[in-house]
Amino acid sequence: MAKKVDRIGKILGATNQFSVKTRAGGPLDLVQLREEIHERLESSGGRPSDPEWELRRVIPLKKSSWNFLRKKSGELQVNPGHLAAIILERGIESFKGR
Repeated sequence: MAKKVDRIGKILGATNQFSVKTRAGGPLDLVQLREEIHERLESSGGRPSDPEWELRRVIPLKKSSWNFLRKKSGELQVNPGHLAAIILERGIESFKGR
C-alpha cells in the first residue's frame, strides 16, 4: 500500500505525503447505517430494540448534537436514541482497532 501511495504522490507531483486517519462519509454510509439499524432492532410487542443491548445509561449531549440525531433519525426512520447508541458503538469499535 505504501508503494502505491508513493507512486501516486510522485505522479501528482506531491512534495509531502501523509495518511488520513478519518473515514470518508457519504450517502452510502447513511444507507448502510439504516440497514444496520433495521437489521439489529427487533420488536417483541413493544418498542423495537437490539436484543444484545444489556445496559441503559444517561449520556449528556450538546443540544446541537441531539438536534442532529433527531434530524438524521427522521431521514433514517429510526429513534434518535437508537441512532445514538449505534453510532457510539461504531466509534468504540473503531477505537478498539487502533
